[in-house]
This record gives sequence, structure tokens and C-alpha cells, in this order.
Amino acid sequence: MARNSANWSETRRKFIATTGLAGVGLVAGCVGGDDDTADDTDDGTTTEPDEDTVIEWVMNPAEDTIDIEVQYQPLFEAIEAEFDVEIEGFETANYAATAEALDAAGPDDPMFADTSPGAVPDLGEEIDVVGMREAFGSEQYFGTLVTTAEARDEHGIETVADLEGEEVAMGDIGSVSGGMAPLWILEDAGLDIGNAAQGGRAEDFQFRTASHDVAVEELINDDSIMAAGAGEFVTVPHVPAEQLEEEFPDLAEISPDFADAGTREPELHMLNTSPPIPRAPIVVNAAWESELRDDIEEFMRDAGTELFEHDPFDLRDALNLDLPDEMIEEIDEEGGADIDDYPDADGDDWEVFQDHELWFSGIEAADHETYDPVADFASDLGIEFEDI
Repeated sequence: MARNSANWSETRRKFIATTGLAGVGLVAGCVGGDDDTADDTDDGTTTEPDEDTVIEWVMNPAEDTIDIEVQYQPLFEAIEAEFDVEIEGFETANYAATAEALDAAGPDDPMFADTSPGAVPDLGEEIDVVGMREAFGSEQYFGTLVTTAEARDEHGIETVADLEGEEVAMGDIGSVSGGMAPLWILEDAGLDIGNAAQGGRAEDFQFRTASHDVAVEELINDDSIMAAGAGEFVTVPHVPAEQLEEEFPDLAEISPDFADAGTREPELHMLNTSPPIPRAPIVVNAAWESELRDDIEEFMRDAGTELFEHDPFDLRDALNLDLPDEMIEEIDEEGGADIDDYPDADGDDWEVFQDHELWFSGIEAADHETYDPVADFASDLGIEFEDI
């Protein structure tokens, strides 16, 4: 893996929106250095303080267990080093809050965002698409519905139609793969989703909303929940590769997550997947027009895979994980390691380490039309994006 010169002990300021935009101060243009007053010189004149360009980066995490700003450090630090700017990441509570932040940004607000594919048809001309994130050669991914072996064997949940009258956990509707796609799968199977897509209730099943990883955790830990809807990146590691190859060959062929199929306990059963979805975009506040913005966009699209890779030692230390130096050295030199070769390594820490590696390996050129399939998806469900 590429070695970055990150200093993980350096503290970053972090803005967190716990509900909507509460607590978020959008930083516009430039801000002063450590002292925002002018300094006197020996000849009696004054000099203005240095100003660093601050760029807001809005992030809505798909998984509650991920520190998304740690995850994004390779990209942030590469941009900062190349352009002498400061990236201020702030984490929103959900997709709607990310859309609100972008919608509120004006010409003097430098702002990029990590967001859902649904943000593109939702915000329209308020944003420009920098590019579509590519995951190790794959430009598409899937929403999924999974169940447990117990639900299948003891409650007869073998198909999506068997979920009639049952409870399902899934993402909020602003998440295409975690919320919109599972609802589409349920409706496609003949279940009446009522006005669930508009924030109401379904007629043929009950549902609760959570992030991707929490929805799967609730399925595993709560016997009253019969299925979970989530993006493939959370569910596929729990599903045997044999089932995916036999029943869902498109996912097995397209998804880079297929390489991890069946590697995590407990084993889950795939009920169905959505059609392929264009991967999530990086977007930018369209009202902010500058050469700097254009240069940063071009830099991200032209970057090689090494720009998106963590220094494994820095990542381990940032997350305070109990993983031996020898293991981290192998990851650094070989690009990976087998935890079975390191009996002293903590298995849970190894999963945390893997989950915090940046999930995409490049940013491909894309535009609004790239995300037309998402708009069509929403149309099938009767979703008006302004209602999300």
C-alpha cells in the first residue's frame, strides 16, 4: 500500500450535524490563521495574517460504526498537500441533512460532498457531479434484502413474498441501496408498500429504519425482525459465495464485495437484490465557481489508486487497534494479510481496520445523466425527491 505522510496525532476540527443541520456552521471562502488580527512590523506598517482556503466536505455515513473522516483521510490529505488548502469534514445525520447543506450553500461556500446517488436527481442544478466513485473496477452496486437461517428454517422466510405481515429493518428512503432499493424489491415481489416511500406506513409489512450496518445488526439480534435491507457492502460478507453464484450471478460478477462473500458470521441468506445501481457520486456546490474547484475536480478524477489507500500503520494508530506490527508490515508490503496467520491479533479489531479502508479506488467522470436510472427507480416507487 502507498505510504502517506499523515500525522494521525494531529487533531482535526469536526462539525457534526446530529439532527438536520443543527450545530453546523457552514464555513465560506477563507478563514484566518491562528490569529485573525494584523501584526505590527518594526517599521510601523502592518501585515495581514496568512489565510488558508477552507473547503467544506459534507459526509453522510452509510454505517454508524465507521468514523468516516478517518476513512477519508488519504483523499483529504492528498488534496490538502496538492493545493495548500484545508479540508473541513463534517458528518451529517442522514442523507436529507447532506442535501440541505448542499442546497444552502452559496457562491462563497466551497463545498464538496460524499452522498447518495439519489442526491443527483434530488438537487438537480444545485450541484455538479464531480464523478462517480469506482470500487476496484466496478461502477455499479446493489441494494439487497437478507434474512437469517433461523428466520428461513423456523419461520418459513424463503422468498421476499414470505415477508407479508412481518417486520423488516432497512435504511431511510434517502439511501438508494439501503432504503429505496429494498422497498422496490418488496413492491416488485407483490407486497403493498402503502405510502412507505413517502414517509408513511406499508400495508403488508412493518418496517423500521436504520443505517445499513445497524439494520443488519437488528436482524441478527432481534428475533422479531425477519429481514434487513442494506447495501451489498454490508450484507454480502455474510452470504455464502455458492448462493450468490447460483442465484444472483449478476452480483457475483459485478460486485467487488463478492470476494468477501461468506467471510463473516453469522451466515445470512440472500432473498433478492435490486437491479444494478450506479455507484455513489462525489458532488460539488454548483454555485461555487473557481479555478481551484476545477483543478481539484480534475486532480481527483486523474488520481491513481494509491491516492485512495491508507498508510496501514497510521490507520491502525488512528483507530487504536490491537494489531501486531508484523501484520501491518505485511499489509503495507503485500496489500493485505490473513488474520489466521496472526493468532495474537484481535479479530474484532481486524474487522474495524478493514471497514475503515476507503471503499472506492477511483473517481470516474460522470454527470447528471449517469444517475437517470436512480430517477427511474424513484419513479417506480412514486417518490418525489422533495418529499425525502
